[in-house]
Amino acid sequence: MEPAWTDKATSAGEVKMLDLLREILRAESVLDLSARSMAAFNALGFTKAYYLSPVVLDQTMGQAMFNLGFPAEWETAYRAAPKGTDPLPCIALRIGRAFRWGKLPEDVLVQPSDAAYIKSLEKWGMADGIGIPAYGSAARVGFVGIGGPKSPDGFETADMEILQIAAQTSYLRYCELLVVDADPLPRLSSRELDVLRLMAQGKSNASIARNLELSQETVDTYARRIFLKLKVSDRTSAVIKGITRGLVIASEPQIEEAIRTRQPDYDGPKDAE
Repeated sequence: MEPAWTDKATSAGEVKMLDLLREILRAESVLDLSARSMAAFNALGFTKAYYLSPVVLDQTMGQAMFNLGFPAEWETAYRAAPKGTDPLPCIALRIGRAFRWGKLPEDVLVQPSDAAYIKSLEKWGMADGIGIPAYGSAARVGFVGIGGPKSPDGFETADMEILQIAAQTSYLRYCELLVVDADPLPRLSSRELDVLRLMAQGKSNASIARNLELSQETVDTYARRIFLKLKVSDRTSAVIKGITRGLVIASEPQIEEAIRTRQPDYDGPKDAE
């Protein structure tokens, strides 16, 4: 018996959107991807977007930002602001799906500073918008902000699910293009990967040394080797490159501790580092 969904006729609009999504996946450069992604967003009723990548809970880490149509004055102010000023990416990670930042879900609580930031967007004509968490290869996480509705009730009538699919498709292709354009994957030893993984958790060299039962001098040497192989000069850049190239997955110590508590040989929390 045929599945029930095969009885439903595919509309011309659905066919067009599928074609637009295919075009996104065929983009050959980031510039090409921008144009194809905006074609999909336009078909869904929106004319502006901005991208952030990578998105992690440690907002002091650097991010790439692309503005596609939002005011240039807003972009200038955004880039000049301290890292972590924009709370929308972290809100997106907490919600896990497309949401309106001008009408947050009732169960989403924000800090006064976050509410003040969202309020400040009014002066740029960005009082409302759609925020979307996006996930790519090698555990990359990004954020897509969409605005510029083509109709006055654009946010009210937006197809949030299809917008999320379009944003996800776009970010996935972006991550694929990063790999195509990147230098050959650096070869790190297993111990260097251990050190880089702990760096990604925000641990100091002294803490890493205790964790791996090494001297701090040895860890310092591993760190210098990692910087050399990744062609960076600091820890933050090393972690970002490690995450974007899939060498490590950024994680929170609390998550790892929760995993450890489920192990049969768990003997209590480890000492704070």
